[in-house]
Amino acid sequence: MKKELIMSALAVITLCGCDVDNSVEKRTENAQRDNLAKANAAVAIPSPTYFQERRTLAKWINRWDKPNVPCYVYLVSYGKVIGYYVTDGKPASSRNYLIPEYKHNWHGQGGCCLEPEADLDGTYGDNNPGIRFFTAEGTAVEWGGQGATYIYSDAPLPLNVPKLNAKKY
Repeated sequence: MKKELIMSALAVITLCGCDVDNSVEKRTENAQRDNLAKANAAVAIPSPTYFQERRTLAKWINRWDKPNVPCYVYLVSYGKVIGYYVTDGKPASSRNYLIPEYKHNWHGQGGCCLEPEADLDGTYGDNNPGIRFFTAEGTAVEWGGQGATYIYSDAPLPLNVPKLNAKKY
């Protein structure tokens, strides 16, 4: 993989028209290529047969791809767990969108630039980093800001913190 990365970088440098004729850069490039060849000869790149990470990702998607999956979202502020919500489904990033954030605007000479696209509500701009979710009772919650992180799971964790769910009146 590193060999492919190095070759890709060299291709980009060449295509960009950068001056790579410098003798120091050439010697460094040749030494890196030689060293990589030695490393690949000494330690073969393994060929996986179980694909654990792929299996974990597939299992994760299958776990959450159901309606009304209860989730336990633990809010963390500056490293301290302050409480949890039982939610209807897993939290979603407040930076996720249902439509693209940017559109490609092609112009005259075959070039392209990205321009902001209006969100579904007609507004522009970045959302605050954080998460959004709905409690089991249907209350909408957004959690984010400086020092705000979270943990979520599909079962309660053994943490001695209060349940924060709102009560519907």
